[in-house]
Amino acid sequence: MKSILIAAMILAACTAHAQQALTVIAQDYELARRTAQQEQKLLIVDFYTTWCIPCKMLDDAIFKNDSIAGRIGKDFVVLRYDAEKDSLHHLSLKHHVCSYPTTIVLTPEGRLIHKMFGTGGAKPLVENYASLLEESIRLHRQGKYIEGVSPAIDPGIYPLYYQNYVRRVADIKPRDLDSFWANNTDLQSEVSLAILAYFGNAPKPVTDYFVQHKPVYEQRFGKADVAFIMERITSEKFDAAIAAQDEARYKAAVKFAKKQLPPGDAGRYINMYSLEMHIAKGAWGEAAGLVEEQVRRKTIGEKGINYFCWTVYEQCNEQKVVGRAVHLMKNVTDANPSFALLDTYARLLFKNGNRREAITVMQQAIASGKANGEDTSESEEVLSRFQ
Repeated sequence: MKSILIAAMILAACTAHAQQALTVIAQDYELARRTAQQEQKLLIVDFYTTWCIPCKMLDDAIFKNDSIAGRIGKDFVVLRYDAEKDSLHHLSLKHHVCSYPTTIVLTPEGRLIHKMFGTGGAKPLVENYASLLEESIRLHRQGKYIEGVSPAIDPGIYPLYYQNYVRRVADIKPRDLDSFWANNTDLQSEVSLAILAYFGNAPKPVTDYFVQHKPVYEQRFGKADVAFIMERITSEKFDAAIAAQDEARYKAAVKFAKKQLPPGDAGRYINMYSLEMHIAKGAWGEAAGLVEEQVRRKTIGEKGINYFCWTVYEQCNEQKVVGRAVHLMKNVTDANPSFALLDTYARLLFKNGNRREAITVMQQAIASGKANGEDTSESEEVLSRFQ
């Protein structure tokens, strides 16, 4: 409750303690831009999908919260934009939106001022959103915007395979990207950045060039996109090392993460991929020990614990490790008896030989899921096998 009040105070400060009805427009970019011009306000574009749970969390916490929405309304117009319906205005194409939610702030003329991926980081969502808006107002008053992103939207400058993929018309083929990078002569163009951000997996000379010219990219395209691409490159290095179970490449990936990412992010990536490396090598005891240590240090959340325990359920046949996963999930579900977590816990109980308790917990999971409108059909089928 305290963090919500603090965040609300931040929002109030960044909008001069004034309230005004928030104008929210669905899907029509031109209407939203004209409205922002008429009202002399900035334009928030909220990219979402209908299946994205964090998108719904953001919508409920920000736009459907009357107090917060009223404060935002003084300085902003909002365009809520379904990223999977991008055939008319091409905003997802233009801003290479491939993770949801993504929020951008534009001038009425279409100049990009700021960008935020997801819910903004480790701090509470409302606080992160408040910081985004406060910084956007400050930059706009100083006449600053992201120089490398033009205000014009011309889908024709982008490769056809990229257009088709963003519009959900066709899948990407590896040769499409190979051909693009082989024939590309301007690695600092807006199109090059879009392809690199959206798809990753660029040839080593391309990623090396990006890393070497990171300050230039930050100046041209802003820190948010550069950080997003750097995290993608880091993940690719870890993934390649783990797929090959190559310790030397893994150590190189750790070194890269420490050098290129902020300390907190580097630690998060190293913890995550250390777990993946243990799992890939079948070192289940070491993997369980790592998760238990992360729980003690409070460096892993319920999603990370659930991921590990689900992997144990699917892949591990070491009974001691299954028992340790049962203990981990019991603590998680005691704190948050949600459908997904209870489902994992029930399956592990059954795998551990606790049939009666597994039935009870799975029944609780199904009841929780149905109460929240979730699809519980698979869990019901699993329950029938328990019985």
